[in-house]
This record gives sequence, C-alpha cells and structure tokens, in this order.
Amino acid sequence: MVGKYREKELVKNALLSGSPILLKGRKGYGKTTLSKAIAELLPKKILAVKGCKIYDDPTRPVCFSCKRKLLEENTVELTWVPRIWVRIPGDPMMTTRQLIGGISIQKIREGYDLDHPEVFIPGRALKANRGVGYFDELGALPSAMQTLLHELFEEHQVTTLEGDIVPFKVETLELASTNPANYRGTNPIKEPLLDRMEEIEIGPPETLEEEIEIGIRNMFYRKWKGEEPHIPRWHREIVARIVRYARDKEKFDFTKRIESEPSCRATIKLFDHLQSKALRSGRLVPLLSDYGENLEIVKLSLMGRIEVEFGLSERKEEIVERLFEEAKRQTCRQVYNSLPGDRFAEFYEALRSVGVEADGKKAIPIEFETVPKLKSQSIINYYVEFVNGSKQPSDELYLSTVEIILEALAKCTPRFVERRGKSYYLGELVSDEASMRSM
Repeated sequence: MVGKYREKELVKNALLSGSPILLKGRKGYGKTTLSKAIAELLPKKILAVKGCKIYDDPTRPVCFSCKRKLLEENTVELTWVPRIWVRIPGDPMMTTRQLIGGISIQKIREGYDLDHPEVFIPGRALKANRGVGYFDELGALPSAMQTLLHELFEEHQVTTLEGDIVPFKVETLELASTNPANYRGTNPIKEPLLDRMEEIEIGPPETLEEEIEIGIRNMFYRKWKGEEPHIPRWHREIVARIVRYARDKEKFDFTKRIESEPSCRATIKLFDHLQSKALRSGRLVPLLSDYGENLEIVKLSLMGRIEVEFGLSERKEEIVERLFEEAKRQTCRQVYNSLPGDRFAEFYEALRSVGVEADGKKAIPIEFETVPKLKSQSIINYYVEFVNGSKQPSDELYLSTVEIILEALAKCTPRFVERRGKSYYLGELVSDEASMRSM
C-alpha cells in the first residue's frame, strides 16, 4: 500500500480494537486496495472442515453440520482454503437472503434435516467468515439491510429471512466504504450503523512520487508481462502531474472549472495507454508523439473521469489539453535546470553538428536513424547519461532522452530551439545564452 501512513496507523489501531471500519473517500483513492491490503495480514491459507460453506474452524466448529460431524462421526475431512476476501456490493436491490442467507425449503421437502449442510444457504456476509467482508458502497444497501448489519457488526451473529437467529458466531473483519457526503451517487448510511463503526478518511496520494508509484504498480503491462514498464522518469512525471494538476483548484485558473476530479485510476490508465501506444508503434520506450497528434491518449484517459462546470462540457477537451501542456512545461523546466552548465555550449554545438541543414537552421529528427550520429559525439553521450542515469541506454531510451532535452530547450529557450512536427530546429547559440547556462 503506497503512502497513506496516517490512514494505515488508524486502521491498525481500529483492527486491534476489534472495531468495524468505514473507509470514506472519493472514487479511486484506494479504499478497495486498502481493504485487500488488510486481508493480506491474514494467513494465506486456513484449515477448514471440508464441505463447509462458511469455512468452519475444525477446532471450534460453529455451524450445525460441522458440530454434528465432530460429535457423531469417527472422521472429519479437512481441507486448506485460500485467504478469504469477500466483496459485498452496495446493491439497492439486495435481498436478505443474498446478504445473510436462508433455509432451502426445497431441501426440507426432499427430506433433509435442518442441520444438513445443504439446507442452510449462507449469504455473502457469512461466506466472509474467518476472513474479510468488504461492504463496497455501504450506503447503497437498503435501510432494512443496514439494520441487519447492527447485529453482525456488534454481536457477530445474524438473523435469517425467517427471523431465526443463526446460532453461531462468525469471525469476520468487517470493512466498508463510502464516498463523501453530497458526492454524486452517494447514499446516506443510517446513524445507528455509523455509530458502530470507526470512520477513516482516505485522500489522494500526497506526493508526486506516490502518484507515480501507484500508477506504475497497477499498470496492466506490469501484470501482463510481470516486469517493470519501460516508461522513463520524465514521462512518469508528465503523466502524474496531469492528474495532480486536475485536482488542484488553486494551481491554475482553468482547473477551477473542474467539478469532479480524476482519481488514481486516471493515472493508471494514462500510463497503460501511453505504454500501449508505444508498443503499437514498435517500441518499448514512449516518445512525446505517443500522447497522440491531438493528445488522443490523454483525452481517452481523462475525458470520462472529470466533470466540468455546467455549460462548459464543450471545453472539456481544451481543459485536458491545458493540463497536458502545463505538466509537460513543468517537467521540461526541471530537465532544463538540471542540465550541466559548464559544457553547455559544447553540447549545443555538438547537437547542431549532427543536424541537417533546413531553413537556415540545423534540424534533428526524432527517429532511430539519428541515434548513431548522436552517439558519435561524446559530449552528447555525457548529457544523455546525466539525464537518464544509464551508462549504456538502449537506442530507444537514448532517443527518448535526447527528445526530452530538446523539448526542454524548446520550452525554455524558444529563441534558439523550435519544434516542428517530429523534428527540432536549432539556431546558432549566442554568447549570452552560453554564459547563462554556465553560471
């Protein structure tokens, strides 16, 4: 679980106090992930009575069937079951039978005894016995269902549809989630139920590094290939800044128009789409062109995840474009400021020496055919290594590094470097610029 240090401390304290926990926060801020992280604290496997629908503990059986087996039969079969994490969705149409369970009348008619394992059919809440029961969007459950949870949360027992108390105690860690009050689609939770839970606020990632880590860790490419995605540091920062700027109402005037901010899922999917576009282009390492000629990749990730002020829906694309430009500008500024100044003039002239004559300037196209020429210049290799931190980068990483350096020069020194399409045009470097970079 990346970051969330305060929240994790509160969760641990509530767990050790035997309290049900309500995780409250906006969509995509890690409520479900945190509940799964809590489940990771449990043993990976537990020993249970074979055939038991609630994974009964053979040393302390509670259900009818398991008690009868232990008392009347000579042998009881045991089995290992995996860690239990049960999602209980906040469905307004959920019934008591689905949540708690009930008696199968059909099995009674067939002659089964009440303590036969086929007679009682447990609901989702009971199937979380000896594990974690996660009530996703608790407020969406009907009021009658919420009332039934009073008994489960406080006394760890339940009542069937027929009104009978199921005479056994369930051992479940009860967790639930909800969005903030007045949030679109949020339903109120009854106060008596809230009084039986500890409420813990879950916010967005606190730092740029945490945002990047969450995005990279949850990428589809990483799950698919089982390896780290090939996204350089500067692209990671651009992606994370796009999403973080959309959440910051004070950063820019245009972000004040965003009413519903993007979650970490926007960061994850933007990383996913960027890596996918690079793969479709025959590369592992993304280039700036992979965001799309009209930023289609950025819009694919954000358009459905932000909402703007009423009447401004036609300008949503413009806001997304502004977010990208501001994120790229800040990243380029950092790259530019980090470039060694003592040999900058030599580096700049080396770049010009590998360019082709065009409109009175030297043009450097961002393509693999340019890489051998760039690598022939030791000073360029020095700057590339300084920026990406790798002594022997692949051609793809080398090209991406040169591109971000040139983009940084174009953003910070537009008098000398200009981007046109997929090429950068370099003019002559005057002495004052060389002196400024060496300071």
